[in-house]
Amino acid sequence: MPLHVAVLQDRFRASVLGFAIGDALGFPLRGLPATALIRSQPTGDDFASRPRGGFPRGQFSDDTQMMMAVADAVVREKRIDGRAAAQHLSWLWQEGTVLQPPPSATQAAEALLSGTPWMSAGAPMGVCDPSSLSRGVVVGLSSEPMPMRLAHDAQVLTVMTHKDPLCAAGVSAFARAVQLGLSGESMSAEEFCEQLSEAASPHSAALADELYYLPRALAWDTDKAMVALRRVGVPPTHYDFDMGVPAHVTPVLLTGLFAFLKCPTDFRAAMQLVLKAGGEVDVTAGICAAVAGAHLGTEAIPSRLRKNIMYSEALIEVADRLFDVKLSRVPVVTSAFATVKR
Repeated sequence: MPLHVAVLQDRFRASVLGFAIGDALGFPLRGLPATALIRSQPTGDDFASRPRGGFPRGQFSDDTQMMMAVADAVVREKRIDGRAAAQHLSWLWQEGTVLQPPPSATQAAEALLSGTPWMSAGAPMGVCDPSSLSRGVVVGLSSEPMPMRLAHDAQVLTVMTHKDPLCAAGVSAFARAVQLGLSGESMSAEEFCEQLSEAASPHSAALADELYYLPRALAWDTDKAMVALRRVGVPPTHYDFDMGVPAHVTPVLLTGLFAFLKCPTDFRAAMQLVLKAGGEVDVTAGICAAVAGAHLGTEAIPSRLRKNIMYSEALIEVADRLFDVKLSRVPVVTSAFATVKR
């Protein structure tokens, strides 16, 4: 059954809030080895009281900043537009407010600011760091649920910083995972991953295959599955796997989705699991939390996290404006829409 409009709006909020909350939970842990996190047993109930680097409690990273910048471009244009998204992304660097971005994103932003066309500014083929994945939230909330449309919109929002099609494939799959939560449909892990595989396939057959077979890992020992997933699709000579999830699209996406599928009805448990992954745990936790939020709604997110995430009002405003953009495309507006209040 399609979700009631008020429930749908709540899922929009939960997806945006969820990504920022997962990012903020993982940001103080980013770069720590998985072995240290398994011993310390991080929880998904509240933010670290003293984050590293002097950042305030509940501070998210560059991943959420880029997600919000792209969302603002979609809201202003009322559609996904590459030129507008590139302008909003580059403004983060122009204002000097972006937090610890990867070199590939910084180089792309500098190219954009120097006048390079947005379709040419991205990092070259082979650069697949996961900083582009946060745009999957925006694509999922604003695009249409068809593989080719998702593939097009994901490509538009990733090529400005990353030209490798694997990045667009990851964004497409993440976006589809968010959309399935908004659909209100109940499905098995196999059906869920088949949909994600279909979304990724226009850009990467290899990632599509990994997504299709991801449910098999649910039957393995959880710790062993998490170790195995961090090695998928990446050259072993490039990463230290003892440090946790490497900075690569494939293991980040698979690990975040795996944690959600292991705990599909329990936001806290999913966060506790994914936060033990180590390495690129901020965007990995963000993916898990955004998908969980889209499926479960805001009430499933612990109240302390919703209260203490930085800029919570701005995050909710972004979600509501994306929701308005979505509603503006509905051909017939019924009286039910008028009952939705911010």
